[in-house]
Amino acid sequence: MAKLITVFGATGIQGGSVTNALLEDRDFKVRAVTRNASSDKAKALQAKGAEVVTADLDDPSTLGPALQVRIVSKI
Repeated sequence: MAKLITVFGATGIQGGSVTNALLEDRDFKVRAVTRNASSDKAKALQAKGAEVVTADLDDPSTLGPALQVRIVSKI
């Protein structure tokens, strides 16, 4: 089972580099956090398999979806 890792600033220079490296490693499921999920960079990350989430660290009310834990049970 892949481990979920959340990367803030996923469309920036450093965050983008980290996100792309993690997407190459199948041990991780990547949640890419960006202020603009409709940007070309965000769409490219989504096409590579990232779950793109909109959030802004300057607006705490937007952080819920970025930090939400989803528990999936196998029955």
